[in-house]
Amino acid sequence: MAKKLRIGFIAAGGISIGHYQRLMATKKAMVTALNDPSKESLRRFYAQCPGSEKLPAYSDYRDMLKNEALDGVVVQSPHCFHFDQIRDSLNKGLHVLSEKPMTCTIQHAKILMKLAEKKKRVFMISYQRHFDPMFRYMQEQIARGALGEIQFVQAIQSQEWLRATKNTWRQEHALSCGGQINDSGSHLIDIVMWVTGMKVKEVYARMDDFNTEVDINSSLAMKFENGALGSMSVIGNAPAWYEDHSIVGSKGAFYLRQGLGLIHQDAVGRLIKIKLPKYTKNPDSNFIDCILGKDVPQTPPICGLRTIEVTEAAWKSAESGKPVRVP
Repeated sequence: MAKKLRIGFIAAGGISIGHYQRLMATKKAMVTALNDPSKESLRRFYAQCPGSEKLPAYSDYRDMLKNEALDGVVVQSPHCFHFDQIRDSLNKGLHVLSEKPMTCTIQHAKILMKLAEKKKRVFMISYQRHFDPMFRYMQEQIARGALGEIQFVQAIQSQEWLRATKNTWRQEHALSCGGQINDSGSHLIDIVMWVTGMKVKEVYARMDDFNTEVDINSSLAMKFENGALGSMSVIGNAPAWYEDHSIVGSKGAFYLRQGLGLIHQDAVGRLIKIKLPKYTKNPDSNFIDCILGKDVPQTPPICGLRTIEVTEAAWKSAESGKPVRVP
């Protein structure tokens, strides 16, 4: 029987439970060590992941990296810690799957990408929408030219973020390095560029912080390198979750509406029958297969770099009141 890969968790908050379950489900890997300075977080983790209470648990991730024989780590800590933790893990020769955002600055993103390449380690970001059949269908159709030239992109994400994250690290700038646009909004920025294959060229943003330390609502007017226009809304003070996407091209359009599914129209508005691809992987199973040399990363670090490029430009634009070019 093949030896299972040994994975350590850097932080064990709420998001880590899903990662644990998906990794264990691969049958090719096992979580062998945990790190979290909060005993309460560990207690909640143990309650949801039977048997994990027997794992060695460290209050400092550096002690875990030093004392445990690991093949890889999953980084799922507050955003401001990602850079140091990913860097230290790569320097130990470990493969890394990081929760979003990859980093909170463009400079840090580039440093980590060069380091992962130098160390020849798998480095991925946990953007789960890349594995969703509807997003994969749109990405594949656009890549083969089914929509022609993309001319307009719209994306909106609403969430009760202001209320749900009150009195947590997510609304402390020193720990989060930004608000909703750097948190759940990171998924939205990433998926728009991944699905369309287009890079944002310029951003004009307005933000509202609702008297908190971080951005809550963000409205972005975007221009892509091919000349297409884009509109993105990241709403953090909504009653509940809602998300939708519109992509309009010279030969057709996609309309993805929450609860209604995906609509594909041709150039004159006729409905095209959709056959979604069969795809059952997730960031964790893809991560393991990449380490084993059986797959390629579906969420490579370039996605993290592109996302923080747009995010940084949006912050600068909101502060200056002027459009900002994306590097």
